[in-house]
Amino acid sequence: MACGSCVLVCPTCYCFDIRDNPDLTLERGERVRTWDGCLLEDFAKVASGENFRPTKPARYRHRYFKKGKYLFDRFGFVSCVGCGRCSSNCLPDIANPVALFNEMYQETLKAGIEIASPAQAEICIQTQDKIDFLPKLATIVRKLPMTASETLFEIRLNDGTSLGHQPGQFVEVSVFGIGEAPISVTSSPTREGTFELCVRKTGSVTTSLSALNIGDIVGIRGPFGHGFDVDLLKGKDLLFIAGGLGIAPLRSLFNYVLGKRSEFGQVTILYGCKEPCELLFEDEVMSWTNRKDITHRLTVDRCREEDQWKDNIGVITTLISGVDFDPEKTYAIVCGPPIMYKFVVKELKNRKIPDDHIIMSLERRMKCGVGKCGHCQINEIYVCKEGPVFNYAKIRGVPEAL
Repeated sequence: MACGSCVLVCPTCYCFDIRDNPDLTLERGERVRTWDGCLLEDFAKVASGENFRPTKPARYRHRYFKKGKYLFDRFGFVSCVGCGRCSSNCLPDIANPVALFNEMYQETLKAGIEIASPAQAEICIQTQDKIDFLPKLATIVRKLPMTASETLFEIRLNDGTSLGHQPGQFVEVSVFGIGEAPISVTSSPTREGTFELCVRKTGSVTTSLSALNIGDIVGIRGPFGHGFDVDLLKGKDLLFIAGGLGIAPLRSLFNYVLGKRSEFGQVTILYGCKEPCELLFEDEVMSWTNRKDITHRLTVDRCREEDQWKDNIGVITTLISGVDFDPEKTYAIVCGPPIMYKFVVKELKNRKIPDDHIIMSLERRMKCGVGKCGHCQINEIYVCKEGPVFNYAKIRGVPEAL
């Protein structure tokens, strides 16, 4: 039924949402943590409408694997105390983990499979002294509309410190009284004093953020996550593949590479969007033509007759076959909408690029940014802590990853 009753009464369920409750005066308010449940349809839904766990069976599967496997693999215990609250509150009577685990055990024995006693996990849990959910105040110093939906913001922290991010990391941006949203940093770490965010107007937070102006105050938490390993990429040939808004996080790394061009090999960037009017960072993209030390190709999915478009028309994968590169020396760096990944990976494997040479940024619904709230979980992986940048060899075959 997807009612979520079982997770709301479970004493070991801890997933939560974060909400802002402003005072009527709009001069103060509070940020509160409220319980949330992985069986609810909106739990893994992002502002664009994409749902990474859209069906009831997918959510049901995640709940039981989390109780019986994911937490055991990470911490060495099964997250079920056998209290029976879930089953007593479940109308169709399907929510009892004890019954399900025992049934799976018996069916496994009937299949003739021997089950060895589980090895005790080597656990070394380190907790932080304090997790600060209070954002730093920051000021918008530049606002540049880029398309009908995207806006580029340049932001400075009010305390005068630098953000200190790495390419591929993200920050949690607060619009006070509305909420906060995870947004990838699009500027290079070599930029001093300020940093840039490219915001697409999709949900309540990003819509409110897009309405702000120069001089307005926002909140910044972070940077968070695991970014691109620039030391690994030094000396390598790089193939950037960006789809739509995926150009924003890749721009951070791309401009970093251009700023230290002698430390990297051949650089190629493939960039595609739906229509010419959706092209982001147009001035920068056009300036690539004047550079002799990089190769770039552009494409759009479709083009109207009145559009002045001279480049390729077709999906992003149509560009890969026309690029010359050595698969053993090349690292492909991919970011785009979820639907894009499986087709790009298939095309790269056709070109003999090894799995561990494919690096991708997975943007999931992230709330807390510190691996506690559960929204961004892919099996035992927490995207906000172990990503959003992943090596394809690590997540290949992981359900829900791609």
